Amino acid sequence: MNQVRDKQWNLGSVRPGSHPVKDQIQDILLHIEETQSVLKHGMNADEAVDVTKGVQDLYTEAFHMDEYIICLLSVDVMDEEAQELSARSTQLQAKMDTLLLGYSQCLAHMADEDWEAFIGRREVAGSERFLKQQRRKVKDQLDPEMEKLIHALSVDGFAGWEDHYDQEYARLKVPVTDNGKTEYISFDIAYIRGMLSNDRETRMEMGEAISKVCRENEDRFASIFNHFAGFRNELYQLRGWTNPLKEMFEQNRISERSVNTMMETLHQHKSLLHRFFERKAKLIQMEKLSWYDIYAPTFTSKTTLTYEEAADIVIEQFRRFSEKLGQFAQTAFEEGWIDAEPGDSKQHGAFCASFPNAKESRVMLSFTGNYNDVVTIAHELGHAYHNSLLHEQPGFSHKVGTGLAETASTFAENLVLDAAIDMAETEEDRLSLLEMKITNGLKYTTFIPAKFEFEAAFYKKRLNGKLSAGDIVQLMEETERNWFHDSVDEVFTHNWMTIPHFFSTEKAFYNLPYTIGYLFSNGVYSLYQQDKETFPERYDQLLTRSGNHSMDELSIEFLQEELGTDFWEAAVRPLKEAVEMYLEETEKYS
Repeated sequence: MNQVRDKQWNLGSVRPGSHPVKDQIQDILLHIEETQSVLKHGMNADEAVDVTKGVQDLYTEAFHMDEYIICLLSVDVMDEEAQELSARSTQLQAKMDTLLLGYSQCLAHMADEDWEAFIGRREVAGSERFLKQQRRKVKDQLDPEMEKLIHALSVDGFAGWEDHYDQEYARLKVPVTDNGKTEYISFDIAYIRGMLSNDRETRMEMGEAISKVCRENEDRFASIFNHFAGFRNELYQLRGWTNPLKEMFEQNRISERSVNTMMETLHQHKSLLHRFFERKAKLIQMEKLSWYDIYAPTFTSKTTLTYEEAADIVIEQFRRFSEKLGQFAQTAFEEGWIDAEPGDSKQHGAFCASFPNAKESRVMLSFTGNYNDVVTIAHELGHAYHNSLLHEQPGFSHKVGTGLAETASTFAENLVLDAAIDMAETEEDRLSLLEMKITNGLKYTTFIPAKFEFEAAFYKKRLNGKLSAGDIVQLMEETERNWFHDSVDEVFTHNWMTIPHFFSTEKAFYNLPYTIGYLFSNGVYSLYQQDKETFPERYDQLLTRSGNHSMDELSIEFLQEELGTDFWEAAVRPLKEAVEMYLEETEKYS
């Protein structure tokens, strides 16, 4: 057994500095102002190199600071001191965005001759894509003063609505009655406790309690959602962007054609979900599933895992891929990089924070002892490993397309889950893990695409005015049914209230990148299965270069094909094979 410090992380080594965080934020703000004052149009190559170094250093410092504060707030979202720091960090990020805007304007106004000399300099090697993108996107924006004003107003506007959502969601409590005694638990704890329960009565009661809480609060959350989307729509219109998905394509570094082809392919494979749900309903002796039955295990492993056992599983499977990856995971567990202790005031979900100046990462989740938690740890450590390779690159190349950012994490999931299925000691364990693999796959190929189409439809309707809570509920019903058909008797029409990705200011349409990353990762994983001896080195190269290449470019270079129908069909194939295997092996139980 490997040494595991505990289930709470150590933030000491990633703390930005020894001075109070407030003071450090102020120092960064002063340096931003100083750098802003030296920006000028008509820079030559030498001047551009010097300015780029200064802006890149500040960019990395501000990012590191924000990640640290996110970690502070995540363990207790009601911590007033952390909330204040978060507000200051939001202001810092807005100032940094303003500096980047001015910097981009300078790049855009460089003479072509100076630009070509600058972009070929060794000092900016590895950041070429970011720099070219900054220069190019200036033509898509308003004049500099207007963009600066928008950034300033967004602190209490756009970002303010995101903060408001986070706080309101954290306050939601679900009443749970046991032996005549009622307790109020956090929304996420209730969701996990209910949706993963083996007892259908418990799932139904918890599902009804969750729905009741949602109905009681729907108007407030609808108001937040409307204002949030309204700000983004208005900004896009001011910039003259006719395609509301433009920013999403750019952030994911993937072409619109590739995404459209992917969605068409996924629509053609919706029957995988229908067949799986039909079999699952038969196995639990029901005519149809309801939304609160979707994640419930039909087959259950008899073992509850300790955190130490989870660590052993992840480290061992990572090490089977490469000694480097295994040692990385061991360091993460032993050095206190992971906060896994559940808590009522802890942020819901899971994430990985990157600390470039310390060349470390931190992972947050709530570990409850099931195998899904092990997969979550693997997923987040996949992010952390990706970070470790990017930390050796220039700061600007740390900004990876969001779809590519999910590739390493999904790859790590596959390593852990596929190995566990192969090594399962009992049929019950094997079917339980196979079911988990399928449910995870359907999340990416069906659940998330449905959310994406809901979000796109919501933004389109929002152009014509605000939607009531009832309108939003109806829209979710329609888009979910388009994917689920009649395979469930009831969909979770208030799911829009529970998904923080809908309220992300930083990343537009932030659900779909998980699907893109999952499918791209499947393509990468298939290469590994064909060549396990030499592939780990190529894998590291792919991740290292992900900060300076598009997904379409990496696909051609590493997978030797475009992101067309053939690629997406091949990427869905592992899930299709898993569903076929599950249907065959559970036939005797149905």
